[in-house]
Amino acid sequence: MSESVEGEIVEGGVAEGAADAGGPPPPDAFPAGVAVVLLAAGFVATRMFQRVALDRPALAWAGTFAVVAGVVLGLVAAQRVVWSSPLPLAVRALRSALLAPMTIFVVAAMLGEPSRRLQGATILGTALTLLVACAVGVVRSLAAKGRRLDAVPLALLLAGELCELFGPPMRLAVPTSSAFARSLDRFGAFAEALAFAGVATAVFAALVGAVRRVGLAKVAPFLALPAALTLVTGTLPINLPRSTALIAQQAFGARFDLVGGAVVAHPSRLAVAAYTLLFSGLVTAAMVSLSTQRVDRGAGLRRALGWIAVLLAGFGAPTAAGSIDALRVVALTLGVLLLEDATARG
Repeated sequence: MSESVEGEIVEGGVAEGAADAGGPPPPDAFPAGVAVVLLAAGFVATRMFQRVALDRPALAWAGTFAVVAGVVLGLVAAQRVVWSSPLPLAVRALRSALLAPMTIFVVAAMLGEPSRRLQGATILGTALTLLVACAVGVVRSLAAKGRRLDAVPLALLLAGELCELFGPPMRLAVPTSSAFARSLDRFGAFAEALAFAGVATAVFAALVGAVRRVGLAKVAPFLALPAALTLVTGTLPINLPRSTALIAQQAFGARFDLVGGAVVAHPSRLAVAAYTLLFSGLVTAAMVSLSTQRVDRGAGLRRALGWIAVLLAGFGAPTAAGSIDALRVVALTLGVLLLEDATARG
C-alpha cells in the first residue's frame, strides 16, 4: 500500500517537474475543453438555429452568453496552450504577443464594431499564429514514428485557412466586376478544394493512428456516431435542400465556390450533400481521436477539441461587421493551437 502511494507521489512529481521545465503538463484540457463546449453551444443557438432563437428570447440570451463566455475562456485557453509549450521562453513570449490583436479585437467587438485597421491586425496576428503552430506541428509529426500522416492535414489546414483569412478582405477591397475579383473567385474555389482534401486526410490520419495505438476493436465504437451523423446530414438536402444550404452559408460561411458560388443562386442537392461531408468528416476525425485518449497523454482529447474548434470556425466568408468575427477567429486560433499541442504529446 505504501509503495503504491509512494509511486503515485513520484509520478506526480515527475509530471509537475516536466511542466515546470517547459514540457507538456498533465493531460487535462481545462479551460480549452470548456471553451470549445461553450462555443459549440453558442454556435448552435445563435447561428444554426437563428430563426428559432428569434422566436425564443431565452434561447437567444443563453446562446449569446455561451458565445461570449466561450470566446473569453478561449482566449485564456489559447494563452495557456502557448505558455505550456516546450518551446524556448522567448518563442513562447513572442507567440503570446501575437495573440494580443485578437484579444483587443474581441473586447472591441463586445463594445461595438471593430475598426478595419484592428480587423487587419487581427487577421495578420492570427495568420502568423497559424503559420507557427502548423509548422511546429508538421515538424513534430514528421519526426514522430507512427504519426507522420498527421503532418498532411496540418499542412493543408494552414494553406486553406491562409486563403480563407486573406481572400474575403481582398474581395471586399476590389470592385466585383474587375478581373482581379474574378481571380479571387477561383482563389475561393482553391480554398474549398483544400478544405475537402484536409478533412479527408484528417479522417484517414486519425483512423490510421488510432488503429495503430489501440486496435480496430476499440476504435469501432467511436465510429457509430459519425456514421449516423454522416447518413443524416448527407440525406438532409434530399428533403430540405434550401434550408440545408442556408445553414451551411449562414452558420459555417460556405460559399459553394467549387460549384459556381455566387453565379449559382441555389446549389444542387448533390452539391449541398457533398459539402455536408466537411462537417461530418471533422466530427469523425474528432471522435476517432477520442479513442486513444487513455494511452496518449491527452493528445487524442486535444485533437478532438482542435478539430471541433476548426469546424466551428468554418469558412472565411465576410460578416455584416467586417471580414472576421470574434467566434471564428478565437475558435480557429484555439483549434490550431490544440492540434499543435497534440503533436507534442503523441
